[in-house]
Amino acid sequence: MIVSLFSYLVQALFLLVVCAFALYVFLELRVLLISRRVERRKLTELANALPGAGDAFFPAVSVLLPICNEAAVVERLIDAASRLQYPASALEILVLDDSSDATSKLAQRKVRQLAEQGVPIRFVRRKDRSGYKAGNLVHGIKHSRGEFFAIFDADFVPPQDFLLRTIPQFKDPKLGFLQTGIGYENRDASFLTRFQAMEMGHQQYVTVGLSEDGDMASLSGSSCVWRRTCVEALGGWNASTVTEDVDLGYRAQFGDWKYAYLRDVVSMSVLPESISAFRVQRERWGRGLIHSGFKHVGQMWRQRMPLMKRLHAFSMMFSSVMLAAIYVLVLLSLPLNYLVDFDTETLQWGAPLFFLLVAVWALDNAFGARKGARFEDRPGVLSTLWHTYLYVAMFPPMAWYYFAGGVRALFGVYGEFHRTPKGKDEQRSRQPRINTVLLAGEVFTFLYSALALCVAVRMGNYLLVPLNATVCVGFGMVLYWSYRERYARGRD
Repeated sequence: MIVSLFSYLVQALFLLVVCAFALYVFLELRVLLISRRVERRKLTELANALPGAGDAFFPAVSVLLPICNEAAVVERLIDAASRLQYPASALEILVLDDSSDATSKLAQRKVRQLAEQGVPIRFVRRKDRSGYKAGNLVHGIKHSRGEFFAIFDADFVPPQDFLLRTIPQFKDPKLGFLQTGIGYENRDASFLTRFQAMEMGHQQYVTVGLSEDGDMASLSGSSCVWRRTCVEALGGWNASTVTEDVDLGYRAQFGDWKYAYLRDVVSMSVLPESISAFRVQRERWGRGLIHSGFKHVGQMWRQRMPLMKRLHAFSMMFSSVMLAAIYVLVLLSLPLNYLVDFDTETLQWGAPLFFLLVAVWALDNAFGARKGARFEDRPGVLSTLWHTYLYVAMFPPMAWYYFAGGVRALFGVYGEFHRTPKGKDEQRSRQPRINTVLLAGEVFTFLYSALALCVAVRMGNYLLVPLNATVCVGFGMVLYWSYRERYARGRD
């Protein structure tokens, strides 16, 4: 009786998941079609607008460069900022240093050299690192004079005409902030970096459609420009979350400030090349995104907006929760073998429908990812299907990182911040304790899913086989990379 009741409950929950996922896929397809329409006319009118001879609009701009122990990339960042084309009388560059290593001396020396050459640049350092990056930015704007803030993280290299192409958009007084495109110098270093470039390229491609349709978007905190009055009206960056950029973007959009997205103004960045740096980064992102979603959901529901825009807002704010929920499904896969009757009509029809939705999502996601990441190669059909499968197989490990981040957020771990090492720092830097926890979870999940796969085959519950097999492939890849990384560290 209890087993039968549990089976019905699981079937009802499964149908609910299928319906929710179907809605998510529909919304994503809708946005991707809008993005494709925008791409067909190359750029939106907003992104195409370049300052003409008669457009003398040069308000004061403060370029903010928040850095913390970034010795491998800090000098090239400062050099890139110094090459920005803009009237020197209306420009200032502030290097906001929170470092505790050799980065400070490198940055000070570079700032001194450029200042002697007439570059309007200053070095700003605070007494302590309270509030992490958010606190650093809040401290930095107190020392700034600009009407607008252009922000670049340490691993970014903006194009020289960045300000000339972005600042004119702020002639619209309601435009509070602006995001630009991001490219990745090392995207072809490995499958891991290609995956990251595609996954974030997908987000960028989706944002094209969201921006065009006037929907809420989750924007990055680097390679962006903020209006000072907008930041001050919102109370600045909030140090209670590790995704202070997303948090401020939500508050701006709820406050009726407009945003713009210029995909074809591209700053170059660097992706983590080690699996350790990647997993720690994604746990932090998951923790911050899930926290921000629940923090602002009440305000979102109180906003007056059409149904379609509300659905897009909810889908965007809780996509991280959906990803984390995949890990719950993985954990349930083993007991489901014993507690659920897989011969019921609900599962016989519902499971194929779910896998069909997954296939549609995988293909449209991979299409948007390749477009967003600007991959120009044209692989064959079989190669496309295989690499799309491997791309999808990386999402179960991501689900584990987001699940772990969500659990930590649930227990009040909001502000703990671990910077993502870049370049050679990845091999030298000591990983935080959470990296060991996440690695242990990978080992457990691989063995658990392998057991669930064997049980499903033995009991003839073949509807669970695709899930468990894909989980084993994804976690097998990250464990193999972990082994190679540890081996490389041992040789150094």
